Amino acid sequence: MKNSNIKIASAFAAILMLITACQKEVAESSIAPLLIPSSNVVEGSYIVMFKSIFMKDYTGVMTSVSREEAESVSSRKLSYFQEQVHKLMIPSGIPATQITDYYSEVFYGVALKLDKTQLAILLKNPMVEFIEQDMEVRLPDITIEDSGIKSRAQTLPCGITNAGGSADGSTSTKWIWIADTGIDLDHPDLNVVTNSTYAKSFVGGTPDDCHGHGTHVAGTAAAKDNTIGVIGVSAGAPVVPVRVLNCQGSGQTSKILNGLNHIATYDEAGDVLNMSLGGYWGSNCATNSSYKTALTNLSNAGTRIALAAGNSSANASLYSPACVNATNIHTIASMTCAKAWSSFSNFGAPPIDWITTGSSVYSTYKNGGYATMSGTSMASPHVAGIMHSIQASPNQNGTVTFSGVNYKIAVR
Repeated sequence: MKNSNIKIASAFAAILMLITACQKEVAESSIAPLLIPSSNVVEGSYIVMFKSIFMKDYTGVMTSVSREEAESVSSRKLSYFQEQVHKLMIPSGIPATQITDYYSEVFYGVALKLDKTQLAILLKNPMVEFIEQDMEVRLPDITIEDSGIKSRAQTLPCGITNAGGSADGSTSTKWIWIADTGIDLDHPDLNVVTNSTYAKSFVGGTPDDCHGHGTHVAGTAAAKDNTIGVIGVSAGAPVVPVRVLNCQGSGQTSKILNGLNHIATYDEAGDVLNMSLGGYWGSNCATNSSYKTALTNLSNAGTRIALAAGNSSANASLYSPACVNATNIHTIASMTCAKAWSSFSNFGAPPIDWITTGSSVYSTYKNGGYATMSGTSMASPHVAGIMHSIQASPNQNGTVTFSGVNYKIAVR
């Protein structure tokens, strides 16, 4: 009898251990991933992405609407979303005042300030897909060979010729969104959408460009055919400034996501987004991320996206957002006017899809001027202009070979 009791007790103990182990496994599996960039983290600042079912009870309009209707539709959706977020945060002891940004279009999420205790609690919330620490970002090193040049007779930059020439984009109802340092709002060579509903700054101030980078990018994609300055690939196309970087060319991931969320509110299928923000090492695309999710969702909705590969002479697969690959997303490397590889350009295919001219590119610049600059930032808008002009992915005309890999030259 004693042996029997021992066996029963042992069996019972084993069952308890098994139950405890299972409970622990369930508990551990319910903790959301915490993604921490390899460098330049913003202490105490986080981006939370909720699961797709977060808005399952919303009964308002969720499908695409016109630009004119988008503001009222998105406003109602945002109000409901904010209510749901606040309800979720209360049990975690997180007041609404700690939330800095709401993302209700490009994905469901927020940016907010958290202490370690609040972070640990929120990671266990079943509605949380993942939490990512915010990151400081800065434009990659770009060579400015000449700047401050004022208007002169119109020239056709070699990059436009290499991209298959220019075409009239001035009558198009589709827009080229420039997520960057802003655009010179009254540059005589650009058709800038200045309506404050669409032209926005998410780093304070106005969407006017106090750096120069965004204006240069916009000109390559869409400078007017008007006898002065330069001409872009899709000449005169409407360009929309979404300022996500400050006058020094720096910002945070959370603010870039704010810009992408804004674009997702008002974009239409056939619009183009140029992101000449380079790549940030160590933030690769092996796992999910806010950047990857936002860009993929935008592209799935019909917006074509051009991404700069980065200027580190390194494998682009290790750099975000350059590493993002999806339908309608194109990562661009740089070549010279003579169609030779640019020494600064990141490499690797995938994720790189195309190559265009990024060395010594002459284009529009801040304060109504013009400048010559080099970088994959200068290559990317050629593809943005191509995609706007032909309303499709680029065509190919030749290749540039680097380290045994052939990179397709993008043309209209």
